[in-house]
Amino acid sequence: MRVLHVSAYYAPAFVYGGPPRSIHALCRALPAQGLDVTVFTTDANGRAALPASVVGGDSFEGVPVRYFHRSWPLSPIGSSALARAVRTELRSFDAVHVHGLWNRVVWAAAAEARRSGVPYVLSPRGMLEGAARAHRSWRKQLSYALFDRAVVEGASLLHATSDSEHDTLRQLLPRVPVALIPNGIDVPPPRPQRRQPPRTILFVGRVHAIKRLDLLVDAFALVRARHSDVRLVIAGPDEGRLRRALVARAGAHASAIDWTGAVDDTRRAMLLADAAALVMCSDSESFGMSVLEAMAASVPVVVTRTCPWADVHRHGSGFWIDQRADAVADALDRVLADPERARAMGSRGRALAESQYQWDVIAARFASQYRTLAGQAVASPAVQAT
Repeated sequence: MRVLHVSAYYAPAFVYGGPPRSIHALCRALPAQGLDVTVFTTDANGRAALPASVVGGDSFEGVPVRYFHRSWPLSPIGSSALARAVRTELRSFDAVHVHGLWNRVVWAAAAEARRSGVPYVLSPRGMLEGAARAHRSWRKQLSYALFDRAVVEGASLLHATSDSEHDTLRQLLPRVPVALIPNGIDVPPPRPQRRQPPRTILFVGRVHAIKRLDLLVDAFALVRARHSDVRLVIAGPDEGRLRRALVARAGAHASAIDWTGAVDDTRRAMLLADAAALVMCSDSESFGMSVLEAMAASVPVVVTRTCPWADVHRHGSGFWIDQRADAVADALDRVLADPERARAMGSRGRALAESQYQWDVIAARFASQYRTLAGQAVASPAVQAT
């Protein structure tokens, strides 16, 4: 069975945060399920383009990928060459998996799939959540009316990565089936136990208003009043150009904040190895990949209830709390003040990642969905003929 994945951006365009990583990891895992996977994407890498050494190849880390040059205007991302390739080659695939919304790549791929009768799965990647739609809302309202409504309503299946996103999609689109399948992870080997408890709080993700780093900075100031040796590491690209304002907000605590910029997988693993806790306090997340990465690395997590991680509470792998600076600070204080409890939380988080989020398990669930859709597409002409 042949499956085409289409996304406006793809690994190694990690400036876009978690989606390029999770899409790539899924595509790496699917061949073990007997699927022939190809990716169509663009050379987008934020305001820049991916290097020629990547774009000129025909694969990335073993996954067949075709990188097409973006067409003007650069936003919303589109590629006339990609659109032509989809139009020419789509019928050779049994199913399509489209990732994201609000861009010309998605519009072209979904429109061609509908025209050709090829079933497609749509992963909105949290882009239909309320907080996400509120950002630049007038543009998204116009885009939805003109293009994206057809994309979501024409999907054979919608994919949600969390309970909250599943509920959102069911409410917005009650006539379209929704599958709840979380992102996965390759759980790393266990790390040796450290003699001294770590004293670093970690954030991994885009520096963007929706991530509420203002809340984290305020919480960090409260924590420093109780634990003066603690540092905060903010790892991610300054997409919202917020660093200067956040440094000013931190005041006397700014010197205890380390800004790494975007990090690769190796650097991220090193940061997790030195972390006492990972914090996520976004206004909205479809999943929150950094939380799963932290749990797989045996790191306790502090996550606000605006993020879809009730599992953190259910499995005791950290704290799932109200979205307030004092609540974040209190949870971090409890982690830092009790190293034995923190180690137990980390162990429970790792066990959860191993049992429910390994990529082979996730890929098998997707493969089953693709085969069901392809079977329905093959059967439908016969049904119409009777």
